[in-house]
Amino acid sequence: MTSTFNIHKTIAFLLNAIIIGLIIYFVFKTDSDKSPIIFMVLYQALTVLNLVIAFVLGLLKSTQAKIYKQIVVGQILLFVPLILIISQF
Repeated sequence: MTSTFNIHKTIAFLLNAIIIGLIIYFVFKTDSDKSPIIFMVLYQALTVLNLVIAFVLGLLKSTQAKIYKQIVVGQILLFVPLILIISQF
């Protein structure tokens, strides 16, 4: 049980990190004055998606809901610093 939980946790964290990295890469590559807005929309959409997954897994009484709750908290904490970094370029 613990092994599958850790594998699920690793995959979820890596997948979210890759998606956030791709969003940041897209924002830097487009180099538009509207890029920070694109980042804010896509980043918040990913946060809401993870929140929905956590909510559904919570309703199903799954232990994996804890993983997505941690991801949502991390994304919320990193939102403001990432916005500051993105808006400087």
